[in-house]
Amino acid sequence: MDKSWAEVECMAQAASASDAVESDSFPTDIQLSRWQQLFNYSPQRSNLTRNRITDEHWSLVREDKEKAGHDRETYEHSLQLGDVMRSQSAAIPGVDGKMCFLVRLGGLLGTSENVRDIAGLDEEPKVVEGQSETGAAQFCVVDEEAKRKIEKWLAMAQLGGFEEAS
Repeated sequence: MDKSWAEVECMAQAASASDAVESDSFPTDIQLSRWQQLFNYSPQRSNLTRNRITDEHWSLVREDKEKAGHDRETYEHSLQLGDVMRSQSAAIPGVDGKMCFLVRLGGLLGTSENVRDIAGLDEEPKVVEGQSETGAAQFCVVDEEAKRKIEKWLAMAQLGGFEEAS
């Protein structure tokens, strides 16, 4: 399918979703609280480019996802967490010749302690300062095995909720 046509199709799906009318309203205190609890985010909310799911998809998963604390928007966002982590990470050569990975801290990976626990490391990974597309950021330096564990944790979190994934 032509990329332009795919984008038009995505926009049409987003506009026709049953919750599309709500998307331009200011977030309520309950919505802000949900995002902070589920993703450890600051009280900001704006993801206009998220991939939308169909009404049929939402009707199939809604009951389970709402039990886990999600609404449709946070569930859609959770489906992209692995991609977000990969897009905001980088590979660099290590001093021992092996590759190291910079994993951006924020959201569910808010602290080096979170990264240590998720990756099953014996000690907290080194934290370095850097720049991302949104400005100054902090990154944890991990090896390939730790990166794989983080990606696996994010994938499991998408399936069953974040509590079961850790």
